Amino acid sequence: MKFFVTFLGLLASVLWASAKNPAPPDSVVTSFPEKFFVQFQSYYNYATFLGESTNSKVLKTNLPVHIGLGGGYGPFSLSSLFAFSFGANKDLPRTKSANLQFNYFGERFFVDAEVGSNDGFYYKEESEESENVDVYQLMILKARLSANFIWNEDHSLRSVYNMDRRQWESNGSFLCGLGIYYHGIESKDSVLTFYSERQSFWHAGPTAGYSYNQIWKNGMFGNLLVVGTTSFGKNLTHDAWIEFFQVFPKAAIGYHGKKWSIHFSLTGCLLWINENDSDVNDFIFEASAGFMVMKRF
Repeated sequence: MKFFVTFLGLLASVLWASAKNPAPPDSVVTSFPEKFFVQFQSYYNYATFLGESTNSKVLKTNLPVHIGLGGGYGPFSLSSLFAFSFGANKDLPRTKSANLQFNYFGERFFVDAEVGSNDGFYYKEESEESENVDVYQLMILKARLSANFIWNEDHSLRSVYNMDRRQWESNGSFLCGLGIYYHGIESKDSVLTFYSERQSFWHAGPTAGYSYNQIWKNGMFGNLLVVGTTSFGKNLTHDAWIEFFQVFPKAAIGYHGKKWSIHFSLTGCLLWINENDSDVNDFIFEASAGFMVMKRF
Protein backbone atom coordinates (compact mmCIF):
# COMPACT_ATOMS: atom_id res chain seq x y z
CA MET A 1 0.00 0.00 0.00
CA LYS A 2 2.87 2.42 0.82
CA PHE A 3 4.46 1.71 -2.56
CA PHE A 4 1.11 2.29 -4.27
CA VAL A 5 0.65 5.72 -2.61
CA THR A 6 4.28 6.74 -3.23
CA PHE A 7 3.97 5.84 -6.93
CA LEU A 8 0.85 7.96 -7.30
CA GLY A 9 2.50 10.93 -5.60
CA LEU A 10 5.62 10.78 -7.78
CA LEU A 11 3.59 10.45 -10.96
CA ALA A 12 1.43 13.43 -10.00
CA SER A 13 4.56 15.51 -9.31
CA VAL A 14 6.03 14.69 -12.72
CA LEU A 15 2.80 15.63 -14.48
CA TRP A 16 2.60 18.92 -12.59
CA ALA A 17 6.17 19.84 -13.45
CA SER A 18 5.85 18.96 -17.15
CA ALA A 19 2.41 20.49 -17.78
CA LYS A 20 2.21 23.35 -20.29
CA ASN A 21 0.09 26.46 -20.14
CA PRO A 22 -2.14 26.82 -23.26
CA ALA A 23 -4.23 29.91 -23.87
CA PRO A 24 -7.78 29.48 -22.51
CA PRO A 25 -10.66 29.59 -25.03
CA ASP A 26 -13.77 31.76 -24.82
CA SER A 27 -15.93 28.89 -23.54
CA VAL A 28 -15.61 27.61 -19.95
CA VAL A 29 -15.92 23.97 -21.10
CA THR A 30 -14.45 22.69 -24.37
CA SER A 31 -14.42 19.32 -26.17
CA PHE A 32 -11.45 17.33 -27.36
CA PRO A 33 -11.68 16.49 -31.10
CA GLU A 34 -11.31 12.72 -30.56
CA LYS A 35 -14.52 10.77 -29.80
CA PHE A 36 -13.22 7.29 -28.93
CA PHE A 37 -11.12 6.46 -25.88
CA VAL A 38 -9.62 3.52 -23.97
CA GLN A 39 -8.94 3.37 -20.23
CA PHE A 40 -6.60 1.55 -17.88
CA GLN A 41 -7.58 1.53 -14.20
CA SER A 42 -6.08 0.30 -10.95
CA TYR A 43 -7.57 0.72 -7.46
CA TYR A 44 -6.76 -0.40 -3.93
CA ASN A 45 -9.92 -1.32 -2.02
CA TYR A 46 -11.21 -1.39 1.55
CA ALA A 47 -14.59 -2.40 2.99
CA THR A 48 -16.11 -3.03 6.42
CA PHE A 49 -19.38 -4.36 7.83
CA LEU A 50 -20.55 -3.72 11.40
CA GLY A 51 -23.59 -3.10 13.58
CA GLU A 52 -26.18 -4.95 15.63
CA SER A 53 -25.74 -8.11 13.56
CA THR A 54 -22.01 -8.34 14.36
CA ASN A 55 -22.30 -7.29 18.03
CA SER A 56 -20.41 -4.13 17.03
CA LYS A 57 -17.43 -6.12 15.71
CA VAL A 58 -15.84 -4.48 12.67
CA LEU A 59 -15.63 -7.11 9.93
CA LYS A 60 -13.14 -6.28 7.20
CA THR A 61 -12.32 -7.47 3.72
CA ASN A 62 -8.87 -8.51 2.59
CA LEU A 63 -9.30 -7.03 -0.87
CA PRO A 64 -6.54 -7.31 -3.44
CA VAL A 65 -5.81 -4.61 -5.96
CA HIS A 66 -8.41 -4.21 -8.70
CA ILE A 67 -7.12 -3.82 -12.25
CA GLY A 68 -9.36 -3.25 -15.22
CA LEU A 69 -9.80 -2.02 -18.75
CA GLY A 70 -12.50 0.22 -20.14
CA GLY A 71 -13.43 2.31 -23.09
CA GLY A 72 -16.16 4.29 -24.68
CA TYR A 73 -17.44 6.77 -27.20
CA GLY A 74 -18.39 10.35 -26.37
CA PRO A 75 -20.38 10.47 -23.12
CA PHE A 76 -20.59 6.66 -22.74
CA SER A 77 -18.04 4.50 -20.95
CA LEU A 78 -17.93 0.89 -19.73
CA SER A 79 -15.28 -0.69 -17.52
CA SER A 80 -14.72 -4.03 -15.85
CA LEU A 81 -12.48 -4.46 -12.82
CA PHE A 82 -11.01 -7.78 -11.69
CA ALA A 83 -9.29 -8.64 -8.42
CA PHE A 84 -5.70 -9.86 -8.34
CA SER A 85 -3.78 -11.50 -5.52
CA PHE A 86 -1.15 -8.81 -5.03
CA GLY A 87 -2.20 -6.27 -2.43
CA ALA A 88 -3.84 -8.90 -0.23
CA ASN A 89 -2.46 -9.83 3.18
CA LYS A 90 -1.31 -13.46 2.84
CA ASP A 91 -1.77 -14.06 6.59
CA LEU A 92 -5.49 -13.27 6.41
CA PRO A 93 -8.40 -14.93 4.56
CA ARG A 94 -8.73 -13.55 1.05
CA THR A 95 -11.81 -11.75 -0.25
CA LYS A 96 -13.20 -12.56 -3.68
CA SER A 97 -14.36 -9.45 -5.46
CA ALA A 98 -15.45 -8.14 -8.87
CA ASN A 99 -16.95 -4.95 -10.22
CA LEU A 100 -18.61 -3.77 -13.45
CA GLN A 101 -19.37 -0.09 -14.11
CA PHE A 102 -21.23 1.90 -16.75
CA ASN A 103 -21.19 5.70 -16.89
CA TYR A 104 -22.91 8.33 -18.97
CA PHE A 105 -21.81 11.96 -18.69
CA GLY A 106 -23.93 14.42 -20.64
CA GLU A 107 -23.61 18.19 -20.55
CA ARG A 108 -26.01 18.57 -17.59
CA PHE A 109 -26.83 14.96 -16.58
CA PHE A 110 -24.67 12.07 -15.44
CA VAL A 111 -25.73 8.46 -14.90
CA ASP A 112 -23.89 5.83 -12.86
CA ALA A 113 -24.61 2.10 -13.04
CA GLU A 114 -22.64 -0.47 -11.04
CA VAL A 115 -22.80 -4.11 -9.99
CA GLY A 116 -20.28 -5.72 -7.66
CA SER A 117 -19.63 -8.22 -4.90
CA ASN A 118 -17.42 -8.86 -1.87
CA ASP A 119 -17.23 -12.47 -0.67
CA GLY A 120 -15.23 -13.18 2.50
CA PHE A 121 -14.69 -11.07 5.64
CA TYR A 122 -12.61 -11.42 8.80
CA TYR A 123 -12.43 -10.01 12.33
CA LYS A 124 -9.03 -9.53 13.94
CA GLU A 125 -8.84 -9.25 17.71
CA GLU A 126 -5.51 -7.99 18.97
CA SER A 127 -4.35 -8.34 22.58
CA GLU A 128 -1.05 -8.26 24.42
CA GLU A 129 -0.91 -12.05 24.40
CA SER A 130 -2.01 -12.98 20.88
CA GLU A 131 -3.84 -12.03 17.70
CA ASN A 132 -6.99 -14.00 16.90
CA VAL A 133 -8.54 -13.94 13.44
CA ASP A 134 -12.15 -15.05 12.95
CA VAL A 135 -13.25 -15.93 9.42
CA TYR A 136 -16.73 -14.94 8.23
CA GLN A 137 -18.16 -16.40 5.04
CA LEU A 138 -20.13 -13.21 4.49
CA MET A 139 -21.10 -12.19 0.96
CA ILE A 140 -22.39 -8.74 0.03
CA LEU A 141 -23.85 -8.11 -3.42
CA LYS A 142 -24.66 -4.62 -4.69
CA ALA A 143 -26.23 -2.93 -7.68
CA ARG A 144 -26.84 0.77 -8.27
CA LEU A 145 -28.44 2.99 -10.91
CA SER A 146 -28.54 6.73 -10.30
CA ALA A 147 -29.10 9.83 -12.43
CA ASN A 148 -28.23 13.38 -11.35
CA PHE A 149 -28.74 16.86 -12.78
CA ILE A 150 -25.97 19.50 -12.67
CA TRP A 151 -27.44 22.95 -11.95
CA ASN A 152 -24.45 24.99 -13.19
CA GLU A 153 -24.10 24.58 -16.97
CA ASP A 154 -20.44 25.66 -16.76
CA HIS A 155 -19.58 22.92 -14.25
CA SER A 156 -18.26 19.77 -15.94
CA LEU A 157 -17.98 16.51 -14.04
CA ARG A 158 -17.45 14.98 -17.45
CA SER A 159 -14.08 16.76 -17.68
CA VAL A 160 -12.96 15.11 -14.41
CA TYR A 161 -14.32 11.56 -14.60
CA ASN A 162 -14.93 10.89 -18.30
CA MET A 163 -12.05 13.19 -19.27
CA ASP A 164 -13.20 13.86 -22.86
CA ARG A 165 -13.89 17.50 -21.95
CA ARG A 166 -11.75 20.23 -20.43
CA GLN A 167 -12.96 22.88 -17.97
CA TRP A 168 -10.95 26.13 -17.90
CA GLU A 169 -12.29 27.97 -14.84
CA SER A 170 -12.90 26.90 -11.24
CA ASN A 171 -16.52 26.67 -10.14
CA GLY A 172 -19.05 24.54 -8.28
CA SER A 173 -22.59 23.28 -8.67
CA PHE A 174 -25.46 21.77 -6.71
CA LEU A 175 -26.64 18.33 -7.82
CA CYS A 176 -29.98 16.56 -7.52
CA GLY A 177 -31.44 13.35 -8.86
CA LEU A 178 -32.82 9.89 -8.17
CA GLY A 179 -31.31 6.49 -7.41
CA ILE A 180 -32.39 2.85 -7.19
CA TYR A 181 -30.30 0.32 -5.28
CA TYR A 182 -30.03 -3.38 -4.43
CA HIS A 183 -28.06 -5.01 -1.63
CA GLY A 184 -27.98 -8.73 -0.99
CA ILE A 185 -26.33 -9.90 2.25
CA GLU A 186 -25.78 -13.55 3.15
CA SER A 187 -23.86 -15.23 5.98
CA LYS A 188 -23.09 -18.52 4.23
CA ASP A 189 -21.70 -20.06 7.44
CA SER A 190 -24.75 -18.78 9.43
CA VAL A 191 -22.52 -17.06 12.01
CA LEU A 192 -24.55 -13.86 11.55
CA THR A 193 -27.99 -15.19 12.46
CA PHE A 194 -30.10 -12.55 10.73
CA TYR A 195 -28.25 -13.08 7.44
CA SER A 196 -28.16 -16.91 7.56
CA GLU A 197 -30.82 -16.60 4.87
CA ARG A 198 -29.92 -14.10 2.16
CA GLN A 199 -31.58 -10.74 2.85
CA SER A 200 -32.46 -8.93 -0.38
CA PHE A 201 -32.96 -5.17 -0.05
CA TRP A 202 -34.43 -3.05 -2.86
CA HIS A 203 -34.70 0.68 -2.23
CA ALA A 204 -34.98 3.98 -4.09
CA GLY A 205 -35.01 7.67 -3.29
CA PRO A 206 -33.90 11.21 -4.17
CA THR A 207 -30.25 12.30 -4.20
CA ALA A 208 -28.73 15.71 -3.48
CA GLY A 209 -25.19 16.99 -3.26
CA TYR A 210 -22.53 19.48 -4.27
CA SER A 211 -19.47 19.37 -6.51
CA TYR A 212 -16.54 21.78 -6.89
CA ASN A 213 -13.85 21.78 -9.60
CA GLN A 214 -10.52 23.50 -8.96
CA ILE A 215 -8.77 24.32 -12.24
CA TRP A 216 -5.12 25.21 -12.75
CA LYS A 217 -3.79 26.85 -15.93
CA ASN A 218 -1.16 24.15 -16.53
CA GLY A 219 -3.75 21.45 -17.29
CA MET A 220 -4.17 20.14 -13.75
CA PHE A 221 -7.64 19.82 -12.22
CA GLY A 222 -9.18 18.71 -8.94
CA ASN A 223 -12.68 17.80 -7.79
CA LEU A 224 -14.52 17.37 -4.50
CA LEU A 225 -17.96 15.76 -4.71
CA VAL A 226 -20.44 14.66 -2.04
CA VAL A 227 -23.86 13.13 -2.79
CA GLY A 228 -26.27 11.83 -0.18
CA THR A 229 -29.60 10.01 -0.32
CA THR A 230 -32.42 8.89 1.92
CA SER A 231 -34.15 5.93 0.31
CA PHE A 232 -37.06 3.67 1.13
CA GLY A 233 -37.75 0.12 0.04
CA LYS A 234 -38.39 -3.45 1.12
CA ASN A 235 -36.55 -6.38 2.53
CA LEU A 236 -37.99 -8.90 0.08
CA THR A 237 -36.91 -11.84 2.25
CA HIS A 238 -39.00 -10.67 5.21
CA ASP A 239 -41.51 -8.62 3.21
CA ALA A 240 -40.76 -5.65 5.49
CA TRP A 241 -40.51 -1.94 4.67
CA ILE A 242 -37.19 -0.37 5.53
CA GLU A 243 -35.29 2.94 5.31
CA PHE A 244 -31.71 3.50 4.19
CA PHE A 245 -29.24 6.39 4.38
CA GLN A 246 -26.25 6.64 2.05
CA VAL A 247 -23.37 9.09 1.46
CA PHE A 248 -21.09 8.99 -1.59
CA PRO A 249 -17.96 11.17 -1.14
CA LYS A 250 -15.46 11.43 -3.97
CA ALA A 251 -12.25 13.36 -4.66
CA ALA A 252 -9.97 13.43 -7.69
CA ILE A 253 -6.91 15.23 -9.03
CA GLY A 254 -5.63 14.88 -12.58
CA TYR A 255 -4.12 16.28 -15.74
CA HIS A 256 -5.28 16.81 -19.34
CA GLY A 257 -2.84 16.35 -22.21
CA LYS A 258 -3.51 16.65 -25.95
CA LYS A 259 -4.22 12.97 -26.56
CA TRP A 260 -4.41 11.49 -23.08
CA SER A 261 -5.56 12.32 -19.56
CA ILE A 262 -5.04 10.86 -16.11
CA HIS A 263 -6.69 11.21 -12.74
CA PHE A 264 -6.11 9.88 -9.24
CA SER A 265 -9.29 9.37 -7.26
CA LEU A 266 -10.53 8.48 -3.79
CA THR A 267 -14.14 7.28 -3.55
CA GLY A 268 -16.30 6.06 -0.70
CA CYS A 269 -19.79 4.82 0.12
CA LEU A 270 -21.40 4.62 3.55
CA LEU A 271 -24.72 2.73 3.81
CA TRP A 272 -26.87 2.58 6.96
CA ILE A 273 -29.48 -0.21 7.03
CA ASN A 274 -32.18 0.47 9.59
CA GLU A 275 -34.91 -2.20 9.77
CA ASN A 276 -36.92 -1.38 12.90
CA ASP A 277 -39.15 -4.48 12.89
CA SER A 278 -36.14 -6.80 13.09
CA ASP A 279 -33.91 -4.50 15.17
CA VAL A 280 -31.36 -4.46 12.35
CA ASN A 281 -28.98 -1.51 12.54
CA ASP A 282 -25.97 -2.22 10.33
CA PHE A 283 -23.40 -0.23 8.37
CA ILE A 284 -21.46 -1.00 5.19
CA PHE A 285 -18.49 1.22 4.35
CA GLU A 286 -16.51 0.89 1.12
CA ALA A 287 -13.57 2.94 -0.17
CA SER A 288 -11.12 2.74 -3.06
CA ALA A 289 -8.08 4.75 -4.09
CA GLY A 290 -6.26 4.56 -7.39
CA PHE A 291 -5.84 6.01 -10.84
CA MET A 292 -7.21 5.90 -14.37
CA VAL A 293 -5.27 6.67 -17.57
CA MET A 294 -7.25 7.51 -20.71
CA LYS A 295 -6.06 7.67 -24.32
CA ARG A 296 -8.23 9.45 -26.88
CA PHE A 297 -8.17 8.60 -30.57
